[in-house]
Amino acid sequence: MAPRFFSLANVLSLSRLPLGVAFIWALDAGGWALPILVLSLAGASDALDGWFARRSVARRTGGQSIGAPAGMGSWLDPLCDKLFVSTVLGALWFHYRPPLGWLALILARELAQLPLSLVYLTVPPLRRWLRYDFRASWPGKAATVLQFCAIVGLIFRSRFSHALAFAAFAVGMLALADYILRAVRMGRQRLAEEDVTKRRAP
Repeated sequence: MAPRFFSLANVLSLSRLPLGVAFIWALDAGGWALPILVLSLAGASDALDGWFARRSVARRTGGQSIGAPAGMGSWLDPLCDKLFVSTVLGALWFHYRPPLGWLALILARELAQLPLSLVYLTVPPLRRWLRYDFRASWPGKAATVLQFCAIVGLIFRSRFSHALAFAAFAVGMLALADYILRAVRMGRQRLAEEDVTKRRAP
């Protein structure tokens, strides 16, 4: 059975888009309670969509979620993450005017990943051949957590905001390196499969 676009996991991922708009409204309302509530809801949706996605894959594959083909949620989830974080940081800059360098550090992973993603999405032969798995790795999840921590620091105008921005940058670069290494491994695997196919051909 093919996965549905409006599955519970995908709806939870998509919920971060209106939550980004809600964050703007929460900052306009003043105080810190509402912005933190919106961030908490976004964090909960990020955790739950992965859990429901794994359960859905396990049902479709008879309990074998590991190694199963990645569905649309594998790219929808990180896309919604990036749009949410970008919206939140834009709203924070508009309201509090933190140094742009801090925001660049927090968004460094997304800024560096953007041209790579555009190449992948705009070159259909590469996309069909590589079939990249966008599911988040542990470094990617850790980078997202640190981004949220850095955002909370900016909301409270914490003296640790600069350190949290650097931490988000450092782990974000590790996550980016992991994504690139994963692509290299997948490319080598595809080449090996093609080599085996050629050898078996009469």
